Amino acid sequence: MRPKKKSARALKKGALEMFPALRALGDFKVKTDKDFTRDATGAGSIEYFSTSTPQVTYETGLEVRNPSRGRKPAVLVNPQTNDAQDVALDLLHGLPDYDAQYRGLRNKFAESIDAEIRYFYNLDGGDRAYPDGFEQFRDNFIDGKIRNFLFEGTEEDFDAARYNPTERQDLSRYNPDAFKIGVMIKNYLKR
Repeated sequence: MRPKKKSARALKKGALEMFPALRALGDFKVKTDKDFTRDATGAGSIEYFSTSTPQVTYETGLEVRNPSRGRKPAVLVNPQTNDAQDVALDLLHGLPDYDAQYRGLRNKFAESIDAEIRYFYNLDGGDRAYPDGFEQFRDNFIDGKIRNFLFEGTEEDFDAARYNPTERQDLSRYNPDAFKIGVMIKNYLKR
């Protein structure tokens, strides 16, 4: 069952307990906002902000400022729809910038799924469908695949998070190299 820690302090503590390697981010900020919803953003109810991201503008027109004002990595999260695991997984967006070993593992994972990335990019319409281009699509695909691989919970949890509950199984069958690297990433993050 998923953890039920909901205050900003508890979410941060829970994320660090889940993945101690996140300490490489330094003193990151977690800010909770119950009004930060999928309906408001048109996307999700959690957002990672790097120090170089002053704000994010969503397709709905909602503009959200960086909770740390760029002083440190930050996550804005709706505590009613997310937990410490969600915060930990979202922080993985920024970890390659702070942790060379994680960056190396992530790059190996990316190389192992390169054909899959290109397949889905082209299947979805390529540059026409993704105005930010292939590199942004690739980066998002890699992060999503890693987060899905690491996610733990019940079938209902997977459904609520919009993750594939058979991702690890599928990967172990059709891409054992990526599966092995995923296990290495998980072990590294939990060290």
